[in-house]
Parts: sequence; structure tokens; C-alpha cells
Amino acid sequence: MDVIARAAIAFTGGKDSILALHLVSHKFRSATPLPAIEPLDPVVLVSFQPPGSDFKAHQHAWVQRQADSLGIPLITKHITSDPSFEESYRQAIRQLATDHGITKLVTGDIEDVGEGFMDRAVQTTGVDLVRPLWKLPRPRVLDLLRSLDIVYIVTLTRLDKLPQPISERLIGHVVNEEYLREQFKWYDDNHEAMDLVGTVDLAGEFGEMHSMVRD
Repeated sequence: MDVIARAAIAFTGGKDSILALHLVSHKFRSATPLPAIEPLDPVVLVSFQPPGSDFKAHQHAWVQRQADSLGIPLITKHITSDPSFEESYRQAIRQLATDHGITKLVTGDIEDVGEGFMDRAVQTTGVDLVRPLWKLPRPRVLDLLRSLDIVYIVTLTRLDKLPQPISERLIGHVVNEEYLREQFKWYDDNHEAMDLVGTVDLAGEFGEMHSMVRD
């Protein structure tokens, strides 16, 4: 029998990290036809965050409840600028490898919004970076969420990208591709047109919106 590699999942509780978990986990792969991705054993969920803070879009208490429901331990790794953010990540990843025997770190990244940051963060750690959503077309991402019955709500938007009238229609609402396109069209039809349908990333990969998975 092939040995399944042990993995940590970079976990926010948002749709992308939950989807990445489902795509790589050998426990969930029978649920739906998935891309050809190496099955992994997700032994720990990890939240990378600054000390003494809680992300507005991803409240820790909610993330902990998700981890409890999944039956996978959640740990927090505090990231600081001492000596640098990259080295702080490396130290945390090395500690994950020592404590949990991981050889893979899975993220929900779709685009390189960090200018190669995570690629550099795993260097010299002995842990490989796995990005199952990398460069997937956004409709494909949303189709996978639907096929796996992953239900999410929008928790935070950027008003410079999604003005208040449309943000008010998204925050706290269960969304899918149809709802997003419908709301973007409503905005462009009734306000100074911004071509939201053509310019906003449907997965919010460039910070337009953040999410939390409800079911």
C-alpha cells in the first residue's frame, strides 16, 4: 500500500481553504470527481496570524468550531517580523514538520497575490507547497464548491473594489456564482457602471471579498 504523505492545511475557514482541504484529503476524494491531485493525509489545520490579533473576516471561535466539526486539530502559529515575516513562516513550518511529521503544506491560493511569498516561505524547510486551486478558472472553483455542497457566506468586502450598495447585498449572505453575477449586474444597471461582472474576481482572490464556510 502506498504511504500517504502527511499534510498541514493553511486554514482560515474560508471557502478556498475548505475546498483545498477537500481536494487533497484522501477522506473526501470519493465525494465528487476531482482534478488529478495527489491524495494527502491532513493531520493538522494551521492558522498563521500575528500575535494578539483576530482576523475580522475569519473569527477564531468560528474557525475552531469548523475544525472541531472536521475532527482535525487546529493550531495557531504566530507570525512576526522578527527577524522577518518569511523567516517567521519558515520557523513555524519547520516546527510543524517536527511536531506533526508533515511533508506537505496545502494552501487555497489561486493566484500569486503574494509575489512568491509562500514559495519562499517553504524554502529550506523540507516541506513542499501544495496548491490544488492554483490557476483554476473561477467558474471551476465555484463549480467544485457546489459539487461538494460547501456553503459559504461573505464576511468582509473592500469598499474600493465593491462599493457599499453592493457590499451590503453580499455581507452575511450565502453566495454562489449565479447570485454574484446577478448582484454585480444589478449594481452596474442601477449605479455608475463599474463593469463588476467583467472586473471583479468571482473568488475574491484579489481581496474583493472574504468568506467563511457555514456548511
